Amino acid sequence: MTTPASSIPGSEVGKNILQKGDVCYNKTVKTQGRAPLWEALLNYRRRRLNSWHTPGHKNGAYTWPGWRQTLGEETLALDLTEVPGLDNLACPAGAIRKAQEKAAAFYGAARTFFLVNGASSGLMAVIMATCRPGDEVILPRYAHRAVFSGLILSGARPVYLPEEWLASPVVPLGVTPAALARTLKDHPRARLLILVHPTYEGIVPRTRELIDLAHAHGLAVLVDAAHGAHFGLEPRLPPAPLALGGDYVVQSTHKTMGALTQAAMLHLRQGEAAETVAASLNLIQTTSPSYLLLASLDTSRLLAEERGRRDWSRTVDRVLQLRQKLAAAGIPCLESEDVRGAAAAGLDVTRLVIPATAFGTGGIEAAAYLRRAGQEVELAGPDYILLIITPGDGWDKIASLFQALVRAAKVLPAGGGEQGKRLFHPWTGRPRQVLTPREAWLAPRREVSLKEARDRICAELIAPCPPGTALVVPGEVLDEGVLTVLASFRGEEGRVWIVDH
Repeated sequence: MTTPASSIPGSEVGKNILQKGDVCYNKTVKTQGRAPLWEALLNYRRRRLNSWHTPGHKNGAYTWPGWRQTLGEETLALDLTEVPGLDNLACPAGAIRKAQEKAAAFYGAARTFFLVNGASSGLMAVIMATCRPGDEVILPRYAHRAVFSGLILSGARPVYLPEEWLASPVVPLGVTPAALARTLKDHPRARLLILVHPTYEGIVPRTRELIDLAHAHGLAVLVDAAHGAHFGLEPRLPPAPLALGGDYVVQSTHKTMGALTQAAMLHLRQGEAAETVAASLNLIQTTSPSYLLLASLDTSRLLAEERGRRDWSRTVDRVLQLRQKLAAAGIPCLESEDVRGAAAAGLDVTRLVIPATAFGTGGIEAAAYLRRAGQEVELAGPDYILLIITPGDGWDKIASLFQALVRAAKVLPAGGGEQGKRLFHPWTGRPRQVLTPREAWLAPRREVSLKEARDRICAELIAPCPPGTALVVPGEVLDEGVLTVLASFRGEEGRVWIVDH
């Protein structure tokens, strides 16, 4: 029986892609089950042409022997450049363009761009394409640091939304539609809203309501979905933000899907701004893109088409069982009911946020113990650890994780993490902004001690991770509250860059 993919909540694979058994296919594109860029790479390699061009390692011949032996000659031979038949990322008209078109069709976008400089380049490019100096951009303060780089490059002025935070573990929940409505009323000329769907910890805001509010006031919406490339592939996962109305959606395909590290995608819901975005990307991205990264995006899309729903359904099944076993062992994970409310709609169950209280110590200590036990976590916060599970994690591997977590809960000393917990609290202050980030970044600057910095204008972005929330942004005043928190990270003798007026 053929079931429309539109029955998948939030899936805009939606309109043209059908589910037949475990295989996705697009009924409007007969060759959708292919990877054109990957095929072009293989076809070029089969010709065995002598290389009188870059890269200088010449198909791996001039590389350190250990490097060549580990990676293999065929892998190195596919590290190619813009030779005939392989297209050009800056102005695609061949294999890259076809690969991007297939990705757009699968994800339900009008236009998709492949990114080789990470999701960061997509975020910066959209901000540059939509904003000019002095334009207002509405955003939560826990946005990725690349967003602030985009503000510096564009000259736009940030307007921060008040956030909701979970008390324990200390993680951002999101912003409420009511808070956005008030901000939109106070800033009627704002041009862009930036949302994070999901947060690093997998929490998703009330994205559809927030997007609808922004659109009603004439704002475009950029969604940072770096950690949600797999959304919409399985009914128990959160919806894909493109299906919720996001105008620009950036996803880090390498974070949860099958692409290589640094490979990402930018999706446009409509195509009107495509050329402006493309021009901005050409300012940001390298002129020597890795074809291994590009091809990994092409094959990651094909893998999602062919097996995405089946693989992620199996993964969610495994994760839910693991969550039940952990809860029974006294190691509960953060659940949807813990976060759902005015600001958050739910969470991604494949991200395990485990409060450090389960181990009687701090998250950093718990992560260190797990590392010694052969388990490396994604993030260790002062009062929690974060782990990511994907279809690449089989039952045996998950079982070894469960055993290590149970052992950690039994052997770690109680109270070991209290000092770490005291070092961070949710930063809800709003330092006074006197310059735009760009004005402060371009101004003369000098480095001073924290003791000398009081009431001076900050010239650098300080966003300690975890959790990555901007403590102070270029152009803001370093008041006593900011400096007190900053001293907990950098020490009393720490230093900071200030605008040198």
